[in-house]
Amino acid sequence: MKVILFCQNAYAFGIMAPIRDVLVADSHEFLWYIPKKLVNVFPNKKENFTTSILDLQLYKSDVIYVPGNEVPYYLRGLKVQIFHGLAGEKKGHFHIRNYFDLYLTQGPYFTKRFNQLKAKYQDFDVIETGWPKLDIYGKNAKSFEKDKENISKLYGADKIVLFAPTFSPRLTSAPHLLSEIEQLALNTGFVVFVKFHDLMDEKWITAYKNLSHRIPNIIFQEEKNIIKFLLIADILISDTSSVIYEFLLLGKPVVSFRNISGNIHWDDSRAYAQLTEKVVENLENDPFKSERDLINQEFHPYTDGKSAHRMVEVVEAYIQKNGVPASRDLSLPRKLKINNMFGKPVLDLWSGKKKNKITALLITLNEINNIEAVLENIGFADEIIVVDSYSTDGTVEKVNEHKKAKLIQRPFKNYTDQKSFTMNQATNDWVLFMDADERLTDTLKNEILKTVNSEGLESVAFMFLRTFMFKNKVLRFSGWQSDKNYRLFRKSRVYFDNDRIVHETLVVNGKSGIMKNKLIHYSYSDYEDYKGKMVKYGQMKAIEEHQKNKKAYPYHFIFRPLYKFINHYILRLGILDGRKGITICYLNALGVYSRYKELKRLRALEKPSSS
Repeated sequence: MKVILFCQNAYAFGIMAPIRDVLVADSHEFLWYIPKKLVNVFPNKKENFTTSILDLQLYKSDVIYVPGNEVPYYLRGLKVQIFHGLAGEKKGHFHIRNYFDLYLTQGPYFTKRFNQLKAKYQDFDVIETGWPKLDIYGKNAKSFEKDKENISKLYGADKIVLFAPTFSPRLTSAPHLLSEIEQLALNTGFVVFVKFHDLMDEKWITAYKNLSHRIPNIIFQEEKNIIKFLLIADILISDTSSVIYEFLLLGKPVVSFRNISGNIHWDDSRAYAQLTEKVVENLENDPFKSERDLINQEFHPYTDGKSAHRMVEVVEAYIQKNGVPASRDLSLPRKLKINNMFGKPVLDLWSGKKKNKITALLITLNEINNIEAVLENIGFADEIIVVDSYSTDGTVEKVNEHKKAKLIQRPFKNYTDQKSFTMNQATNDWVLFMDADERLTDTLKNEILKTVNSEGLESVAFMFLRTFMFKNKVLRFSGWQSDKNYRLFRKSRVYFDNDRIVHETLVVNGKSGIMKNKLIHYSYSDYEDYKGKMVKYGQMKAIEEHQKNKKAYPYHFIFRPLYKFINHYILRLGILDGRKGITICYLNALGVYSRYKELKRLRALEKPSSS
């Protein structure tokens, strides 16, 4: 069985991990999907993962597990919603969005409600399995006892409190309990863990971090998976977060503020006051202990730690009986929503009958801001080779962590020299040579795969048009509208011209083509970074011209930079890019000025010839 673990938020990792463990144990194939924003925090980089919806299309899965509300309708596979919490009273929990074929519910309360909806819509099924995130309760409930003991000794505290509010601006207690949390820590000496949802407002994240810096026994937790803190804590403070139900299932007391549930079985207050008194009262007397049993039976009665196993087992049986759906039929508005969220499906999809292998190549120097994203982006290649010029910012460590990338370190002489060396390391004839700040779109990646495996292909090299990104916005003019470079070619039919050491020139022995889809070029991240690039390119161009015995004259310092600016800003319509156009055109002109300044310096260093 081929399975996609579809994660849209970081909290999904802890929900999916038990399912992943079952898939490994049962020898099923699986692929993680995460959005690009989560690459840096994804904990399972040694496993198969992607940020590309095209990769999911090509994967042709049998099952897609989704602890969220949306999934692309056009992906092959049984679309299974497994939920991201237990808060059935929250708006939208029982809202049917038509994206799923099967709902796997946590307990009788949820099963009953979804079966009522099934009778109404009649286009999905419901099976009760339990919730995989809570499997740890049945297996490792005591796994963090040593951690708890060490924390208690370190702070001299006999109790640990967990504050885990919801992120919703309308419902969160975070703005109202800042001083109450401070007084709780000061008055009791208890250790207070503060654990916020990924989507919490940055203002309150900063406020509570500052509070933790002032008061030692308040600890702001950055770790993504909350399970550890649920197991360690003696009591929970919250509001309307679904984490309340996870905590109640551990048989421990909860204090909440303005919870919106219509059926509360714990200590809830309508006023943001007397937090310390409520915490002490619940820890000492636990007045709601008997009422927790009802929650346990209705919300999640499973204590065997096998919910993930049931999820895999019932899906296997379901597919065996009903087959694997090729896609999910939706209304046009629903399709447009999904297309807006995840992109349109790639049409004319590559068949997957691969013949020619591809080597992806990179040269790097201190690319920590790009390296993880670009390696993931070119992960579809059969081989990845990175030639690094002794980076010092962590780039090397990230390359070494990648399961496919091969690292070679070599001093940088110039671009032509480094790229020639790098190309020669490729095992395969077809080479994809990328810059670290470039990204392939799904449609371009599909075009590459189809192109290199086309019957009767005559072209041996392909240029890519590039979309220039100014920070995260498209720069449409300023000379970049027709920018293109060779990126895909057969190494046996090309070489780099040794006379060019910057903006290297590829000499092609055969026909060339241009790809239809554009490459995305994230060259401008900030002013100083791009300025540094332009100055560096200008200085290297000066070395190239010095070797050709060229000289710098006064007009080079005035007219050549001025012409560069006017050409790009007026003739090539940089004026239409607004302030972005002025910035880019100025910095490009600065690169020209830097070239002649460096050329003049190099000429001045020459020894006078003897008579």
